[in-house]
Amino acid sequence: MADKTDELLTNYYSGVIDTKILLRRSELQWRPNDDNAGIKSLNKHTRPLEDMLARYEADSILHELTKQRGAIKRLETTFSEETRQIVQMHYDRRERLSWVVISLRMNLSERTCRTYQKTFKDSVAQTFNELDIAV
Repeated sequence: MADKTDELLTNYYSGVIDTKILLRRSELQWRPNDDNAGIKSLNKHTRPLEDMLARYEADSILHELTKQRGAIKRLETTFSEETRQIVQMHYDRRERLSWVVISLRMNLSERTCRTYQKTFKDSVAQTFNELDIAV
């Protein structure tokens, strides 16, 4: 991995971020909520759905992961379909395509494919710096 932006994009396109979000939600859902362990309260209201949503909202890890995924998703829409395909093929580690294969599939030169990928990566890094999102 070259840097943190590359790692983030690899995680996004390989489905790792989505998996981390689902895992974190399931951890929060099944974590026992013991406010007053051992003390029974007569006026305690049980609102499991509201309590679970409050835990989702308060969790900083889940919040950061969803911010990362949302920012990349929004940024993707600003680029051409060709650039999106090149970036997806390059960063998706499930297939592990080389630049030669990517250039052949896209019918472009390797250098052009690398330029598209670098432009996208630089945009992601700049956007994350501007939005103060952890990489």
